[in-house]
Amino acid sequence: MKSGETVPQNRLHEDIALLAAYLLSSGRGLLNEPADYGAFRCADAARRLLEILDRAGGGTPGFTELRKSLDDIMFAPMGGDRDMAEILDELCLKMADTVKDAAFTSRS
Repeated sequence: MKSGETVPQNRLHEDIALLAAYLLSSGRGLLNEPADYGAFRCADAARRLLEILDRAGGGTPGFTELRKSLDDIMFAPMGGDRDMAEILDELCLKMADTVKDAAFTSRS
């Protein structure tokens, strides 16, 4: 698929169904996993949603930047000196600004 093309509707439906399955299985897994895994799973779900949004034609440069930041977190080695609370706080602020500026946000 070329840049700028949107995914077919059936692919969008499949992506959303797979994400729902990921979220359900993640929720189940969290019952037996360390507490920190929850933050990573939620960040990964956000990353996956931003990827779906981009492929569906609803991406923006701000959302793409956020997804790339989340990619960096998800694909980096575990551990290290990362302060996940600080990283997620920063990404939440960027997300709020991006959503506020997105074209699909209603303007009053």
